[in-house]
Amino acid sequence: MDIKEILNRLGYVRNKANLSAREVSLRMGMSPQYVAQLESGRIVLTVEKLLQILEICDFPIERFFSSDIVDYQVDNELKTLIENLPTDKKKNIIEFIKK
Repeated sequence: MDIKEILNRLGYVRNKANLSAREVSLRMGMSPQYVAQLESGRIVLTVEKLLQILEICDFPIERFFSSDIVDYQVDNELKTLIENLPTDKKKNIIEFIKK
């Protein structure tokens, strides 16, 4: 994942929380245009600021860095269901998917 993808994901997270860049900036105690400048790459994003934004937007860090941020919940639910199956049922699913 490159910085462009991280910045795109920041916008996704903020929009998912129904918050404007201005609102997130103000909740961070920063200037009103701070998050917009972050998302455009004009300001360097620090880990501390990223974590602060994720907290403000109530967005799990695991989801932010997942391979598919949009389908994370569905993928995670499927993974949990499969993990809890007995081995023979897991093998049946594998065979079904291969067909």
